[in-house]
Amino acid sequence: MRNNRLNLLNPYIGKWKTEGLTKSGDIIAGTDTYEWVDGGFFLTHQVDVVLCDKKIRSLEITHYDDMEDVFRSQSFDNEGNISISTLKIYDDIILIFADTERFKGNFKANTIEGIWEQFDGKNWVHWMDIKLTKLANEQ
Repeated sequence: MRNNRLNLLNPYIGKWKTEGLTKSGDIIAGTDTYEWVDGGFFLTHQVDVVLCDKKIRSLEITHYDDMEDVFRSQSFDNEGNISISTLKIYDDIILIFADTERFKGNFKANTIEGIWEQFDGKNWVHWMDIKLTKLANEQ
């Protein structure tokens, strides 16, 4: 049986324009696309962005962890990296935690805005500001 908490991911469905700026001034531009896998138990998230003239592509699969009452994601990128993260959604607040990265953002109408931080071994430091804007007719 499908957990009703999965409905919290419904607003993400669609294609989004992705733009941002790293702390060092590098521009991020591209798209993020969210789709349900048939059955509605798993959400796919495809990232297709350019950062410093470097193409970054990844596929992330998200599911709901009933035991811990959180979302879990596993991401695979075009350089062979695998990342595992935990997501929490409270009203319009989005929190993502991984070993060396974390995100805090807000969902507002058709935008997601937030800050990514990276762990430098001792402290969490600002990495980038990011904004996703849902593209029309992509829901």
